[in-house]
Amino acid sequence: MSIKTLRKRIALVAVSALGAGLMSVVAAPVARAAEAAAGDSGVILVSGAICAATNGAGGAPIAADGTTADASPFESGSTAGRIITVPVGGAIKVAYDAADLITMSGPLTISSLTSQGGAVTTNATVTATNGKTIINGNAADADVTLSATAVGTGVLTVDTTSADPVVTAANTIYVNIVAACSNTTYSATTSYVYVKGTDATAAATTTNVDSTLSATAGNSLYVNLTMNNAYAVALNTGTIAVSATNGALVNLGNAATTAPTKGTTTSVTLAGDGTSILRVDPAQTATTSTTTVTITHNGSAVATKVLTFFGEQASISVVKVASGRSGTGDTGYVMFQYKDSAGNVVPGGAAAFVAATAGTQITTGTSILAPGASSSTLIGTALADNVERAAGSSTANGVLAYTCGTARGTQAFKIATTSTVNANTLTADVTGKCYGGIASYKVSTDKATYKVGEIAVITVDAKDASGNPVSDNTQLAAGSFSIGGGSPTYTILGTDAAAATEVFTDGKVTLRAQMTTAGSFNTVVQLAGLAETAGYTITDGAVSNAEVLAAIVKLIASINKQIKALQKSLRR
Repeated sequence: MSIKTLRKRIALVAVSALGAGLMSVVAAPVARAAEAAAGDSGVILVSGAICAATNGAGGAPIAADGTTADASPFESGSTAGRIITVPVGGAIKVAYDAADLITMSGPLTISSLTSQGGAVTTNATVTATNGKTIINGNAADADVTLSATAVGTGVLTVDTTSADPVVTAANTIYVNIVAACSNTTYSATTSYVYVKGTDATAAATTTNVDSTLSATAGNSLYVNLTMNNAYAVALNTGTIAVSATNGALVNLGNAATTAPTKGTTTSVTLAGDGTSILRVDPAQTATTSTTTVTITHNGSAVATKVLTFFGEQASISVVKVASGRSGTGDTGYVMFQYKDSAGNVVPGGAAAFVAATAGTQITTGTSILAPGASSSTLIGTALADNVERAAGSSTANGVLAYTCGTARGTQAFKIATTSTVNANTLTADVTGKCYGGIASYKVSTDKATYKVGEIAVITVDAKDASGNPVSDNTQLAAGSFSIGGGSPTYTILGTDAAAATEVFTDGKVTLRAQMTTAGSFNTVVQLAGLAETAGYTITDGAVSNAEVLAAIVKLIASINKQIKALQKSLRR
């Protein structure tokens, strides 16, 4: 390493920013271990009024010279390119080797040309080539002080041989000149503020998508606050302020994956440190409540979140019971909901079959689905189609399966759950149903006559040997029916392929078909070795001769009636 190089590194200082509000950088020696051992040739080092620096366009902020976290010296040489941001009026100092030529363009002007070291008196010289300014060290390591004169982009390119080099990422520093630095101002475009759910330990991610906006009773909600300035640098200045409506309690912490203690007030402040976590708790857990949480930084809006905290489960409401099949061990299903003390439907844990209420008809039960906080569809999930139907195709409903024994009929049993806050035991009575397969059935249509293009509703009503509706596990296979003069239009629910199977519900299957051909037809269904039909007529909508004659007769009668009325009027 040359004496000149060492002297330059020791003497290099940052230049204070010019103008109000610009960065101030103190003089300090700089370690440049990243440079080639042979010296500084082909490398320029920039310091001074730098708002921010990145490694490549759109790249993450990088530490000055790759080693420190301040905005002091910053050198070229990256294959990704270097970009610095400076304010209008700001001064930057460029240090370079005696063998280097610097080509400068853009809204930058030279304030001074100074050689480094007291023993060296030769200053750099300036020439112009192809409309660009060329700075030549003249055999001496040198500094040049530049001023940013207007908003725009300046370009500094270093070369050891050419006064007009080819610009590459590695030999160039781009100077992005802005009206003023935005180091202390919150930027929504570079920050990530989102509700990450009820688990405070979940890692912070680069997203602005809320994972959930609600919580089951007894849970807190946590908001991740990765707050950056316009240069994607952590915003570790200013004050974060949070307030919540409807008595919700808030608290802030600086560890992104550690839950702060439960808040005691509806508002809180914290000094910004770039990454924070917000905890929100409801004012009470007995009933469902909402709160609007407002987050600001130094009084400027950051985010607003509307959160729902469900009340504690106070009762179980049975919504529907789907029958199982006796004698085969097939299951039936109970669809249920939880409600809080105000009657609001709320989510909660799974419900269990109360073993003490088992009998010969219904022997046991198993939880399939706990009531959720949303009503998103179950259709197309891995759950069986009859489970999807039992749940009403909604995740807001819970489902418990029960197993039928050998006997047909109904049997009462209980389901139970434990509330999430006070650990109360809640139960509900269920009348389980265990029925058989198809012993008889009827087929009917909703109309006797259809027009071409109309939709016909066709119902199959089936009974077991005891006269009960067939089990809800009973299926109507696609090949077991045909629709004369029409084509099925119904959609199979769940994961079945279209026209594969349809499950009976309360002993009935309802199909739909579009009528396509005029004439007299039947729908034929073949189940359990039996065949049943339903007849109907399809018309093409054309007017028949009989209809024309009837219209003429009706018109003549109307005319005669009017003539008689006119004659009567004239006699008067």
